[in-house]
Amino acid sequence: MDIELEKPYLLMQHNSENPMLRYVFINKSVKLPPIKYQKENISEEYVIKGSLSPVDDLSENMKRRIIGEFDTPKSYILNSHIWYISESLNINLENGKRFTLNVEDREAIKLIPEIFPDVNYKIIDAEESGTYILKSNILVEAFLIITIILVILVHTATLFYSIKNKKSFVQILYLSGGKSHVIFRKIFKKEFIVVLIVIVLESLLLIMINNFYSLWGNKWLYLSISYMLIFFIVYFLACLLLTKALIKKGVRSF
Repeated sequence: MDIELEKPYLLMQHNSENPMLRYVFINKSVKLPPIKYQKENISEEYVIKGSLSPVDDLSENMKRRIIGEFDTPKSYILNSHIWYISESLNINLENGKRFTLNVEDREAIKLIPEIFPDVNYKIIDAEESGTYILKSNILVEAFLIITIILVILVHTATLFYSIKNKKSFVQILYLSGGKSHVIFRKIFKKEFIVVLIVIVLESLLLIMINNFYSLWGNKWLYLSISYMLIFFIVYFLACLLLTKALIKKGVRSF
């Protein structure tokens, strides 16, 4: 069977009698887990072993193809597995009839008919089979999204309260001859610099976390940074509108 899909995916094939050996097929845009390289892969097929994996059971052909081991000390699953990665997308069912499909948008069920056309298959419940994407792990993603939303709300409430307290100061500046855009720069310049620095530092922190701990996929990172940029734009527009709203109309500057 051949796979021809545009979406990023990571497909693992294994035999129930030897679940530690995984035949892995990946789309090239998928990010692999951290690896300690011993040598470069010299062919389209190579092996990544875990630090706890029983390499003695491997064939001599597989041992020659080992390029390194997983650099994931906190992951027992990866440290105990052996991945035989092939850049050729030809699946041999003799290597096992159990598959684990990982995709970033969790629409794996929609892709199964494209990967296995005209083949009888049975979907095993993820919680019962102990695969990589469990419902409990999906809750972690939901918790992170809720946390980001709460942080944005707290930031927004704090900044709007600060802006509201500047009402008298804005009117005094206007009566002193200041125009709206001058007042806007004079009042909010420092706050914008602080907010921008905070967003840059948060983005750098997320990138560092992704480089050190993320196994594969950058979708959550892009979404998090996008949310922060949207917040910054909304904050800019809110400050601009509130500056104009706080200035009393009909008062001539002098």
